[in-house]
Amino acid sequence: MNLFYLVLIPLLSIPIIYFTGARLNGKVGYAAAIAPLAGAAQTALLYPSLLAGEKVVSEIGWINYLGLDINFNLSIDGISLIYALSISSVSAAVCLYSVKYMDHRISELGLEGQERMRAFSRFYAVYLVFYLGMIGAVISTNVIQFYIFYELILISTWLLIHMFGYGEKERIALVYFIWTHISGMLVLIGFVYHYMESGSISIESFQGLSVASYLLVAGFCVKMAAFGLHTWLPLAHGEAPTPISALLSPVTIGIGAYGILRMALPAVADLSIWIALWALVTIVYGGLVALTEDDMKRLLAYSSISHMGYMLLGIASITYVGSVGVVYHYLTHAFLKAVLFMTAGVLMMQLHGVRRVSMMGGLAAKTPVAAFFLASGFLGLAGFPPFSGFNSKLIILTGAFLGAGDPTYLAIVAGAAFSSILTIAYGAEAIRKSMFGPARDDLKMEKAEVTMLIPIAAMLILSLVFFFLPWLVWVPLGG
Repeated sequence: MNLFYLVLIPLLSIPIIYFTGARLNGKVGYAAAIAPLAGAAQTALLYPSLLAGEKVVSEIGWINYLGLDINFNLSIDGISLIYALSISSVSAAVCLYSVKYMDHRISELGLEGQERMRAFSRFYAVYLVFYLGMIGAVISTNVIQFYIFYELILISTWLLIHMFGYGEKERIALVYFIWTHISGMLVLIGFVYHYMESGSISIESFQGLSVASYLLVAGFCVKMAAFGLHTWLPLAHGEAPTPISALLSPVTIGIGAYGILRMALPAVADLSIWIALWALVTIVYGGLVALTEDDMKRLLAYSSISHMGYMLLGIASITYVGSVGVVYHYLTHAFLKAVLFMTAGVLMMQLHGVRRVSMMGGLAAKTPVAAFFLASGFLGLAGFPPFSGFNSKLIILTGAFLGAGDPTYLAIVAGAAFSSILTIAYGAEAIRKSMFGPARDDLKMEKAEVTMLIPIAAMLILSLVFFFLPWLVWVPLGG
């Protein structure tokens, strides 16, 4: 299969959506969903080849610049298969979910007439740039391609928060831009340093320990919002329009883990115990703040910080099992955190913008489907079967214990395993307060849109599928 369709379809869709989307008004979201749906189908069709142990590569000559041959090549192996499948399927679900949500959000912004129709076109055109950046980054074969796609993610998400976010959206978008641009600059400097050392721009050439490896770890950990580099995430993900939060938090930040697995493992091996300790602090900090957070979207953002800690722990193990766990947990977090953010968006619409957990209460009787989705999402992330979070957390912790070479490291891993209780704690508390607390008679509640609930159900079903069929992750990764 030609992999260029994975980037060509969204690339061609962007101008079409931008220039003709106004005619469809809010329905343009359904047209925009074609690109990620096609990407999900194309990725799924690659499974037979990857299960057979093959690597799918598409090559085309690009340019020769200063004696450097730069080819536009795309490649999918076991790791990028799982990433591409997660990105395309979640992007498709969120795009379909967003049709009703963005109709509501654009009305809140007070846009009418032609400006309203142009707003839909702008949102979905930039949304497709966002999708293009994510899918392109994980199937790139050289650092020039990777960096271009990596920066497309930054530019598109900054625009989406700036134009359609909540609160002080311009300031928050700027904070987000600065932090994620720092990530991009560290990664770019690492790429340049590596080229000066090796003369290669191939991603596969990142095998030895050098200054470039340390720079890449730092840059990608900013993207993952590891503790100390996390302050931008609750702001951006809390105030972004919910469909973008549902992509940023579960899907985008995990691309930092992909970058480390692909290009920075030598530095991780050199600093393994320190990165494991950093992972533990990230897990505990994110979980504790989520436990005290009253704003539903910020609670979910801090939860994402905590779960990036688990992925960082799997990376720090420098074991095959730990790496499998990282990729597995990326997929799990993508599906289940998308479920939670989209459910939060449904509740915000039903409750006319209310997003504080303490202002909710007794909602399970009024909106049982949303209550089910919320409970399932939190239980899945906590590692309860029959959701894929059980498999991914178990594999990460198994890999971490296998990589524990001394008592200190073993204590760190044991602390991370014990800290799983924090996910149960903040999830249970959020469910108790919002769904099963005393009902508030002053809350006006609208009926949930069925078209918003179907994509949420699809993500939950995919998590169930990958629980019962773990070989769909394990075999492509060489297990």
